[in-house]
Amino acid sequence: MKSLERYTGLVGFLLLVAFLVPYVWKLPQLDITLILLGGLCLAGYDYFSSGKDDKTE
Repeated sequence: MKSLERYTGLVGFLLLVAFLVPYVWKLPQLDITLILLGGLCLAGYDYFSSGKDDKTE
């Protein structure tokens, strides 16, 4: 079941990236672009760090 959770998490993360990349690519304002990139970084960190704490299960 753990691999299914990792797969669905990856699909969700990729959908978030696909949704935000056009905004990051086309927005001329640096501050909003940095906020969007920061959100993507936090989501990526959450995805990659979520599988490391397997001792609680």
